[in-house]
Amino acid sequence: MPIDMKTVIASTFVTMVKQKGIDKITVKALIDACGISRQTFYYHFQDIMEVIEWALEQAAKSTLVKSLEADTPEKALSVLISSAVENRTLISKLLDSQKRGQIEKLFVQAAKTYLQELIRSRPHKVSLDYADTEIALDFWAFGITGMLFKYCQQERIDVKNLAEQICRLLPEKGE
Repeated sequence: MPIDMKTVIASTFVTMVKQKGIDKITVKALIDACGISRQTFYYHFQDIMEVIEWALEQAAKSTLVKSLEADTPEKALSVLISSAVENRTLISKLLDSQKRGQIEKLFVQAAKTYLQELIRSRPHKVSLDYADTEIALDFWAFGITGMLFKYCQQERIDVKNLAEQICRLLPEKGE
């Protein structure tokens, strides 16, 4: 089976971030850790930010698959919250970087894409026109991202309770 070099590069990057933070990671350090050439890196990614973006997209896709298996909105949201909690060290290191603004935007976009796919995959009776749907998605993507950032800083999180609290804020079907 061929090696998925994008996954190798992204996984190595994540490991490095957990150890020393993002600001100290250069393309040179990353290719050395991966044991690849600079040309191989640039074949797959333009720069470090693209590695972060790709890794975040993959994590969101994986979380979505698990969320779609949940039988209630609370359980689906619990999957998202649990994923963030499991990756709290990585999230903290990313947010503590000089690239925080760019990284926050990537997280919000990943959350928006996650929510769009979750909505598409679940039957719902909420009727919104396109413009209202876009505003709602932005609102929830920013809100959920902000909450995840806040709660990931806490030592203990009651994932089930937080998911239930957030779901109580959602409109009921048909509203």
